Amino acid sequence: MIDFQNVSKSFGGQDVLTAVSFRINDGERAGIVGPNGAGKSTIFKLITGEIEQDRGEIILPRAVKIGYLRQQLNPHAVDTTLLEYAEDAMPELEHMQREIDEIAHRLHALDGAGQQRDLKRLGELQGAFEHAGGYDLQHRAEAALCGLGFAADALGRPFREFSGGWQMRAELARTLVARPDILLLDEPSNYLDLPAVEWLKDHLAAYKGTLVLISHDRYLLTALTSI
Repeated sequence: MIDFQNVSKSFGGQDVLTAVSFRINDGERAGIVGPNGAGKSTIFKLITGEIEQDRGEIILPRAVKIGYLRQQLNPHAVDTTLLEYAEDAMPELEHMQREIDEIAHRLHALDGAGQQRDLKRLGELQGAFEHAGGYDLQHRAEAALCGLGFAADALGRPFREFSGGWQMRAELARTLVARPDILLLDEPSNYLDLPAVEWLKDHLAAYKGTLVLISHDRYLLTALTSI
């Protein structure tokens, strides 16, 4: 749920949002439209907590996972391959995998209570890893990148070798791979050709979380949003 109650925000004395109220329930799909400068991206930054409102209240679920695609590239790493960049959307999986490997490595040296304790922890970690999508992370990253137009033989190339438009496609793939509870997409069809737009539409149609879409693409808005 995203609940704005009389939210106002100004920058440098200029009002961008004035007493804005709306509610988007879990699983709903909302589109935000309006001219440039109307405050659409400001709403996203308020939802993510990047900025704070001047007045009003914003209510979000606790511990909610938010995925946010901006219009401008904000790369999290550049010294990686394209595939690694997309997979790094879920760093918590890397931490879990590291602990799983550490426990598995030392199990043979333990016995008794220590071994039982580690076996229990290992089972918990493996269950959490599976639930979070760790075992199919690479497959999902490859599918997203290829669906958005990358050739399969490009996935091992350094991320920094790609142009800005292709890096934005990779950022979109990374955002989708993370499987957030709330997905905020700001003009996601920028830099996409028609086949990539079609893939994105189909992918988002199957997405089970809450979707909020800023777009000038009427095709995507009509196909994906209901409010």
